[in-house]
Amino acid sequence: MSALTPTGSAVIDRLDRRILHALELSPRVPFARLAAVLGVSEQTAARRYQRMRTHGIIRVFGIADHSRIPGSSMWNLRLGCRPGTALATAETLARRTDTSWISTSAGGTEVTCMAWETPDRPGLLHHLPKAANVVSMSAQQILHRFVGRGEADWVAGEDRLGEDERRELLLDAPAALTEGTPLQDGDQPLFAALAHDGRASFAALAAATGWTQRRVAGRLGALTASGVLRFDIDTAVTALGFRAVAGLWFTVAPADLASVGARLADHQQLPWAAAITGSANIVATALCTDAAALYRYLTTEVAAISEVRTCEVVPRLNRVKQAISLVDGGILRGPVA
Repeated sequence: MSALTPTGSAVIDRLDRRILHALELSPRVPFARLAAVLGVSEQTAARRYQRMRTHGIIRVFGIADHSRIPGSSMWNLRLGCRPGTALATAETLARRTDTSWISTSAGGTEVTCMAWETPDRPGLLHHLPKAANVVSMSAQQILHRFVGRGEADWVAGEDRLGEDERRELLLDAPAALTEGTPLQDGDQPLFAALAHDGRASFAALAAATGWTQRRVAGRLGALTASGVLRFDIDTAVTALGFRAVAGLWFTVAPADLASVGARLADHQQLPWAAAITGSANIVATALCTDAAALYRYLTTEVAAISEVRTCEVVPRLNRVKQAISLVDGGILRGPVA
């Protein structure tokens, strides 16, 4: 399936989608290996990637994995806003470095947001009760992220890589993470550079940090091996044909939490699902081509899970920020400086 970007400036075809899937699996894979796996020239793979990056369709980034930092916690927030203020509130939150996945929803009266709380400084949970535009707030801690086949497959749809291609792509992937490597104050320039370009070369990172390339390579390797630094991608989902985005809030019995979460994570329509605190105990994000496709998903695949007691569906109207990238008109812009 081909799709236009929101500006109509680029067409996404099968090869582009396969490149996106490969980068989901291995964000820093060398272009030479990427090209070999996909059966194209290295120049073609690099050119396609740079084209999508330039048009705001993809951003590869490196970020600290706060779940591996002692004392940190991740929260899912639902903010009721005064009429006419939701978008402005969302844009203000998007400029914070401790927020991600920010959207307006519920007819434009609600903002959904992910936020990190760290032990070294008060976070968003301490500041929001003072916000004049926020009239209600619910906060659910993320307890466990469910990982399934769908997590890496959603963006590529039918054009995803096959099992043999995945094995070749991930040939040098580490078998397991090492012991944690503590973050240091001096790491900030490295993380800032990786936020802007997660595929930056050692030479570029050395220039950004003032380190030697050898020091960059060593520190990058240690942080990645320990899981404190992880690489991922943001994608402009509307450019890929997903026009119906919704938050799903499931209620299941505690005895069924793990099994239902695992089944949901295998659904191609759900790029993310997690166990949370609160009355609903699983939250997920659904991506579908349109409202009819979302309806079919709810009445078939979700309906087939008999352990689901309730499912609240909240359409997300306007994405303002993804994991790290600001979003404007469906196009990815730069990360918060």
